[in-house]
Amino acid sequence: MSELKDPLDLAETGDLSKFSKLEATLVHTEVERRPNSISQDGVNRHAETSDLVINELDFDFDLGTDHYPLGDLRSLQQVFDAVQYHQHLEREENFSLATRVECFKVDSQGGEWRTLDETNMDQLLQVIFIKPPTWNSRLNILKSYATSPLFPTIKPFPGRNMLVFFAPLVPIEGTSYGARILMTQRNAKQLLETLHVNPLFMLDMIGRPDYWAPQTHWEADDKGRLLACDLFCQHPRWNLHTQGAPLSVYVRHDIIRDLTTYIISHKEHDTSITTLKSILNIALNVTSAINKPAVFLDDPFDIHTILSTLSFEASKFHVKRFRRFMWKQMNKVEDHLAGLEISDRDKLGDLTKQLQIMSSSADSHIANADVAIITATAIRNAHSRLIQSLPQSSPFTNQRADDSISYVISSMEKQRIWFLNYKQRKDSTMSLVYNLVTQQDAGNNIQIAHSMKQDSTSMNAIAALTMIFLPGTFAGTVVGAGVFGGAIRETEKVLCFFQWLFVPEI
Repeated sequence: MSELKDPLDLAETGDLSKFSKLEATLVHTEVERRPNSISQDGVNRHAETSDLVINELDFDFDLGTDHYPLGDLRSLQQVFDAVQYHQHLEREENFSLATRVECFKVDSQGGEWRTLDETNMDQLLQVIFIKPPTWNSRLNILKSYATSPLFPTIKPFPGRNMLVFFAPLVPIEGTSYGARILMTQRNAKQLLETLHVNPLFMLDMIGRPDYWAPQTHWEADDKGRLLACDLFCQHPRWNLHTQGAPLSVYVRHDIIRDLTTYIISHKEHDTSITTLKSILNIALNVTSAINKPAVFLDDPFDIHTILSTLSFEASKFHVKRFRRFMWKQMNKVEDHLAGLEISDRDKLGDLTKQLQIMSSSADSHIANADVAIITATAIRNAHSRLIQSLPQSSPFTNQRADDSISYVISSMEKQRIWFLNYKQRKDSTMSLVYNLVTQQDAGNNIQIAHSMKQDSTSMNAIAALTMIFLPGTFAGTVVGAGVFGGAIRETEKVLCFFQWLFVPEI
C-alpha cells in the first residue's frame, strides 16, 4: 500500500489534483523579481533631477587640530561633533555685530548681575581661563576638610562659582535656523571653547527648532576620575498660537574648577526666562550672606530643575484654555442632540472644523508633554549620577531638586493621560457630528424624493391633457394648411370623420 503524501509534496512532483484552482495558479505562476531588486539603479517615476545628485551630509570635513575640540581629541564620537559645530560657527549670519548678553555671577562672596558687551565678555572669560588646581591638590584639600574638627560647618572650596549666561535670539532670514544670537562670532567661539562646552550645543544655541533628545557628556581623566559633566536640552513651547525660538538650556559642572556654567538661549521676552530672573533676584535679596553660597551653589542642577518646573506651570494656562475650548464645542454638539439648536448644515460644518482644530491642538499638547517628560527624565538621571560624585554633596539637600523634577515628570505623565482621553472624546464627538450630518442628508434626500414624486404626478396630468388635445390640434393644422388642395367636400368628410372619432355622441 503506497504511503499518502502531503499535498505540498504532490504539488512539487506535479500532481495538482489536491489543490484548488487558485492554489494551482500560484504554483504555476512565475514570480518575477522587481527590476530595482536586480539592477539596484531604479528611479521613482516622481523623482526630480535634483533628487538624483542630492548630498544628505553636505559638510566640510577639512578640519585640523586647530578646530575645536580636535586639539584634545579623546573619543571618536567627538569628530563628527566638531564637523557640525564648525558648519554653523562659520556662518556669520548666525551671529550679531555686537554682543548683548546678561550674566548672573555667583561666588562664595555673593552674587551680581552683569550686562556684557564684547569687551566685558573677553574680560570675564579671561578670569575663568585661569588654570584650575590639579586633582592631587584638590584631594589633599578634601582630606584635610574631612578630618577638620569643624566638619561639616566649613566648606572645602571657597572658590566655588556659578555663571548663568542669558543669550537672546532674534528672528532673521538667511541664518541656519531662522534666528540670530545677540553675540558676536568671536565671543561665541571664545565662550564655548573657554568653558569646554559640548560643541553640539552650538546648534541649539543658535535656535535649532527641533526638540531632539537631551544629551549628556561625562569627562574623566586617565585614571577614570570624573572631571566634568554637562547636559543640554530644549523645553517645549506650550503656546500653540505663536512661535519664536525655542528655550535651549546648557549646564556644565566642572569639578576641577568647581564651576557651574549655564548658557540659556531664548527668544526675547520669554516668560520662563523673565520668571527665572525674578526668582534669582528674590533669592539674591532675601538670602543671608552665610546661606547665599549654599542656596546658589550646592546643587548644580537647580536652575535646570526650576526651568522644568516653570515649563510645567506655563502649560497649565494653555491646558486650561484648551479645556474651555473643548467643552464649548462639546456643549454645542449636545445642544444639537437635545434639539436646543436647529441642525443646520452650515453650523454642523463649522462645528466639524472646530473639532478638527481641537484634535490638532490635543496632538500638539501630547507631543509637548512627551518632550517635557523626556527632558525632565534626562535631568533627573544626570542629576542623580552627578550628585554621587560631588565631594561636598549632601544627599538630603540635593533631594529637593530630585523631588521637584520627579513631581514634574509624574504631573506631565498625568497630563498626557488626560489629553489622550480628550482626544478619544473628540473622536466620539466627531463621529456623532458625522452621523447628524448623515441623518440630515438622508432627511433632505427623502424630501427631494417626495418633491420629485409630486412633480412626476403633475407631469403625468400634463401628458394626459396633451394626448387629449393633440389630435384635434394636428387635424386643425392639416386642414388649415390646405393639404387637400381646397376640395371642400373632401375637407368636410375629413372633419366629419374626426368629429365622429373624438366627440362623443350626445
